[in-house]
Amino acid sequence: MVIMFEGSLHLNIYDIIKNAPTSVLLAVVGFFINMAAITLILEGFAGVGYLQNWTLTNSILLGSILGGISSLVVLPLIKTAKLNNKISNILTLESSLTDVLAVVITIAIIQFVLIPGNGVQGIVKGVIANFSTGAMLGLLIGMIWLYVLEFFKNKERLYRPNYMLTFACLLLLYAFTEFVEGSGAIAALAFGLVLGNALQLQKMLRLEQKIRLNSRVVEFNSQVSFFVKTFFFALIGLLLFIETGTLLVSIAVVAAVTLARPVAVWIGTIRETIPKKDKAIVNGLIPRGLAAAVLAILPASYGLPGTEAFSGIVFTVIIASIGITMVLFYMRTKKI
Repeated sequence: MVIMFEGSLHLNIYDIIKNAPTSVLLAVVGFFINMAAITLILEGFAGVGYLQNWTLTNSILLGSILGGISSLVVLPLIKTAKLNNKISNILTLESSLTDVLAVVITIAIIQFVLIPGNGVQGIVKGVIANFSTGAMLGLLIGMIWLYVLEFFKNKERLYRPNYMLTFACLLLLYAFTEFVEGSGAIAALAFGLVLGNALQLQKMLRLEQKIRLNSRVVEFNSQVSFFVKTFFFALIGLLLFIETGTLLVSIAVVAAVTLARPVAVWIGTIRETIPKKDKAIVNGLIPRGLAAAVLAILPASYGLPGTEAFSGIVFTVIIASIGITMVLFYMRTKKI
């Protein structure tokens, strides 16, 4: 949530609208190619008896958990790489969308297993409702909050801590969106997009009053974002445990997503002209992160048989995929 909000504050809304079709295509194609590749790998291991009490549903479920790249890792790397704005916008939206896809589709599959009456139509409806609810609430609250900030300008005691009030509003927006079964991450992204493009939006809507975001809000959320990223990696280190019984599976899964990424990028950006250096960096972005870590323990909590091994596989994949991403990123940015 914090990472999405902080990243979206620096995006240009015109570029986002222009690049949205490519971002959506790359996110969807990439997610399902990864999901299919992981499912095939897992079914191969299950077929030779390496995974016990394993079903096709387990393979698909783990494929959805590990199907998306992590915005928590990708967004900071985008800034470091200094990619052109077009590629940065595409990757920002892609990583945000795949995080949400992983959560929504994983939960939908679990519900499908527990309540067989929920078909594919129900899953599709759930995904669309989740995205649209989050986007609409984020845009609406963002516009309202701009006018609240403008009102605070005449109230010195309220205006000084407006960066804290904005952060509080973000937390409430996220919580309420999740409560009404929308995507809190997409709501945070839309909220930041509105605040970061206040002047452009007012011009688009032909509003006479000129409202802009205080720079202290951006600075404060940048600092909060730094602490969140630090805490995430510390948390992964604390929770990491490598099961030797599933280590080979984890290695195969990481290899599969590494090989699948260039295929997904080629299909998703087939209409775009991307510089060779930038494309090499994009092809190496395969990190899995917090969404996968949280989702890994969800199936076992619902009592789905054979899912006890998910945590060991997922945490190993997270560490390995981040490590490979960092190595590839360093090699391609330093032109090694």
